[in-house]
Amino acid sequence: MRTGFEKEKLNETFANIGAALKKPVTAYMLGGGAMCFRNQKNATKDLDLVFKSGTDYKAFAEAIRELGFEADTRLEREYLDMRAASIWRETGGFRLDLFVKKVCNALELNARIAARSETLGKFGKLSVKMLSNEDIVLFKGITERSGDADDIAAIVRTSRIDWDLILGECVLQSEQEPWYGRLCDKLVEIKEKHGIDAPITKQLLKLDRESILREKYESMLQEGMNRRKALADLRKRGFTKKELSFLSKK
Repeated sequence: MRTGFEKEKLNETFANIGAALKKPVTAYMLGGGAMCFRNQKNATKDLDLVFKSGTDYKAFAEAIRELGFEADTRLEREYLDMRAASIWRETGGFRLDLFVKKVCNALELNARIAARSETLGKFGKLSVKMLSNEDIVLFKGITERSGDADDIAAIVRTSRIDWDLILGECVLQSEQEPWYGRLCDKLVEIKEKHGIDAPITKQLLKLDRESILREKYESMLQEGMNRRKALADLRKRGFTKKELSFLSKK
């Protein structure tokens, strides 16, 4: 069984799926597949695809089932945590990780990300678009897969990255469920492992502490603690007066 698949295999797979589809479908490619087409890595062991709608996802799943792919229900924890809609394998070992609108229960395929994507090509009824380097860094920055830190390092070393864009998208997508800490932890890992110092790491750490602080503070108030006592308790837990200042004004 092969451990990696090159652009030739990816193009062949897209062509076969495009021929099997019953309706036009657009798939957004992120991860190792897009990196292969940008010559940032030689091969990928899996292909991550996200769809804008459940309708497109179902049509795609039906097509790959006809081609002999089988749904994989025996997954390692790191892949279960990604919250894929489904994961499929073929006999040769090639794997497709499929998502609908949201990846890792955090990163959403919104209008901004779709607009930044780059068209790879049209394969029969299948249109394939590649997410931007920045959005792939975001995706790989919130997974638990061991090789994703190495992939981010490869992207950073071969491309000019807009770190402000990455930070801005993370902030916008963290309004409901903050995930600053997940991205921050991955960037710290990359610095330790590859010596790459992302300029937004300190800002992410600050935002993460603020979100944790806000959550703890609101929880204390909901439990009946008064504001003064809540602030004093948080000070004892290590939060600084500066960090607590915006809460004291509420």
